[in-house]
Amino acid sequence: MEALELVLIGFIVILAAGFIQGLTSFGFALISMPLLTKLIPITEAVPVIVALSLITNLIVLKTTWRHIQLKKISLMIVSSLIAVPAGVWLLETVQPDKLKLFAGLLVVIFGILLLLGKAFPVQNEKIAFIPVGLTSGLLNGSISMSGPPVALFLSNQGADKQTFRANITVYGVVLNIITMTTYSFSGLLTAEVIRYTVWFVPGMLIGVIVGVAAIKRLNDQTFRKLALYLIVLSGMWTVISALNLV
Repeated sequence: MEALELVLIGFIVILAAGFIQGLTSFGFALISMPLLTKLIPITEAVPVIVALSLITNLIVLKTTWRHIQLKKISLMIVSSLIAVPAGVWLLETVQPDKLKLFAGLLVVIFGILLLLGKAFPVQNEKIAFIPVGLTSGLLNGSISMSGPPVALFLSNQGADKQTFRANITVYGVVLNIITMTTYSFSGLLTAEVIRYTVWFVPGMLIGVIVGVAAIKRLNDQTFRKLALYLIVLSGMWTVISALNLV
């Protein structure tokens, strides 16, 4: 594939991912990962997506920071950071399609359960955030899919639109920074990764700005349904991609 064609296709993919991230505060990797890995190797695509996701999270954070519940999600942040190095190790040693298939199936199953009204509210949220953070950190370091475990848990707990977006965004910022640092020490931040990131920034900016503007038109109930449908669809797409059906 020629460089111009790669940039154009990548621009569209990242623009769509940025829009979803701006709208729901998660989903950037879920949208971009299956498509971007068709254009560039996964060991380059993952760092690019994490870098762009960091920028989108910082933009979204400017509009949601007042609703952050830092005390409640602190254990999730700490536990996820512990799991990131293990995720990076998986990226370098385990077949990526196996990781994507496993993660995609879990996302689809739990997303459908929530859509069907089968929520299982947890009383002690602070403790429950620990396994959620471990799972998220592991997936972020390996296949850049930190959002689904957190999004599913917040949806399960019935978080309102602003609380949902604020908590998942501040979590994403911290995790992205640590993950990028880990990639740096692992030698994954190559010249190619930096070049692709620069190429795709304009598309990301356009998408996230439009998404942030669109969220104002959604009420809490519509937002929750949209988030869950996105989770299920992206999980299905991840499974299809892992099975090499596209």
